[in-house]
Amino acid sequence: MDTKLDMMSFSILRNARRAKNLAYKALKQMKAGNLDEARELIAQSDEATIEAQKAESDLLDFVQGNEKEVETWVEHSQDHLMSSLIATETVKEMIEMYEGNLAVQA
Repeated sequence: MDTKLDMMSFSILRNARRAKNLAYKALKQMKAGNLDEARELIAQSDEATIEAQKAESDLLDFVQGNEKEVETWVEHSQDHLMSSLIATETVKEMIEMYEGNLAVQA
């Protein structure tokens, strides 16, 4: 990894993976009834997603300014970002549904 493009791609990949992992950890905590921990983990997932999106924005600006073929793994890193967004949003919805069920039961 010696080019700016490589480094930006790696930043997307690293932060997207982190976001998705944190979202799934939040889901496990929710299932265990640890809602405060689940909320904290999903907040951390959001932070990692923001970092991935910043890197993606930088990458897109860079590519537009340089007529250069985009590497396959750049696209791969963006795929990871999209899947992490889906995972995080899905887990958020599940936490809200779980909280709603608890409120109904109370």
